[in-house]
Amino acid sequence: MKLYGVGVGPGDSKDVTVGVVEILNNSPVIFVPVKKPGVESAAYKVVKEYIKGSEIVELVFPMNYNKERLEKQWEENARIIENKLKKNKTGTIITIGDISLYSTAMYIEEILKNKDIDIVLKPGITAYSKIASLLGIPLAKWEEGLAVVPASRDSSFNLENILKNFENVVVMKPSHNPEEIISALKNNNLQDCFKLVVKAGTEEERIVDNLEELKNGIPYLSTMIIKKT
Repeated sequence: MKLYGVGVGPGDSKDVTVGVVEILNNSPVIFVPVKKPGVESAAYKVVKEYIKGSEIVELVFPMNYNKERLEKQWEENARIIENKLKKNKTGTIITIGDISLYSTAMYIEEILKNKDIDIVLKPGITAYSKIASLLGIPLAKWEEGLAVVPASRDSSFNLENILKNFENVVVMKPSHNPEEIISALKNNNLQDCFKLVVKAGTEEERIVDNLEELKNGIPYLSTMIIKKT
């Protein structure tokens, strides 16, 4: 049995790679992550024009941080995938962005490997690569450092320390801790040195570069680039 894990990019169907399209075209069953039943998957919305006749199976990945509940759901999703692959032999799970960077599918990869399922990963364009191109700026040049960090919900996320060591910082999942981000930008006099892109590549895409606007909250599908130079 084989499961392809593919990244579909941040939101624009034109950013889906040729390799991913080929996999989707030849996949009898496609597993689609959703927050809850009845809610459209952002990843599926990106690639649905490339899917022809495949069976679509929704897998619920709830947006909560109860480890016990999450692990139970991951086990259930792995069971669903295994049962479908026993019938179809091969399938594909899609995820927004890149499959190897904070992706939904990684939570169940280890479970599936223990079930004798061969997992093949196909990368997608990352959100930060997309928004750097959109903004027309380099992520890093010459010998500058680049940090890619997730904004955690607890005190372990210390953006000020990161800014001391890197000229360029990408903040993934900034909606998790807007207060820390605002504080770090102010304390380092970087109010004019960031760009936040919301829902890059979609019809709802917008760019935020006003610190005051961040105080109103940061949408979930957002990525921030901070450049000190």
